[in-house]
Amino acid sequence: NRPSFTARWVAARRAQLAPTRSSTPAGNVEGERALYRDVSGTFVWLLARPAGFAHRTAFIDGEVAGAIGRGVEQIVILGAGYDGRPMRFGGGATRWFEVDYPSTQADKRRRLDALGLSPARVAYVPLDLMVDDLDAALSAAGHDAAAPSLFLCEGLLPYLTLEASAAMFRTLRARATDGSVLVATFLEAAEPRDLLLAWRRARDVGFRAIGEPRRNEFQPGDPEKLFVVTGWRGVRSKSGRASWID
Repeated sequence: NRPSFTARWVAARRAQLAPTRSSTPAGNVEGERALYRDVSGTFVWLLARPAGFAHRTAFIDGEVAGAIGRGVEQIVILGAGYDGRPMRFGGGATRWFEVDYPSTQADKRRRLDALGLSPARVAYVPLDLMVDDLDAALSAAGHDAAAPSLFLCEGLLPYLTLEASAAMFRTLRARATDGSVLVATFLEAAEPRDLLLAWRRARDVGFRAIGEPRRNEFQPGDPEKLFVVTGWRGVRSKSGRASWID
């Protein structure tokens, strides 16, 4: 019942990457940076630099720019946190749907209001992806299942069970007409050595302590299986160098 700690950490990392990222001509890049600065606060000193973070951000930015260029007018961000892409890539005909836990979303909207920022064509969809009905929530928010969509699932899956992840993917597949794309990021965990296993156990204790436990860990090959069993077809993938924090 509080804003997500890890979502704030992600926003702080994106603030550091802002000067190197792409955007659309009509996008409000300064508005996005103002939000990230506000969210970052005292998090600056906590900023480790995981190698995969900049890689995944650039990959998803490219998918967003490509979808907008193809004329896709609906983008759904699952586990949106403080994502500023509706400002960075906004200003056109694209409608954005931000799905996240109610307390995090309420904090984001409060910060936007305090900063005088009103991202255009954004629908906020507050729900718990572990238990709530995503299909009904998207319908109520005005998502059109008959029009192509880009679905973004960045950094979310470790915090959902495998069953909840599969249910989410199936729901998105049922709402995906021709031309729709699902982009997801995964942390693949190879069999760890003793020292790395000890680090992961300590890390997981930390996540549980802040109320954001990691519920899922993917082994090599698991992401492809998840796509197949939920009705999706893999088109392209890209791997980044793992870091000690991952």
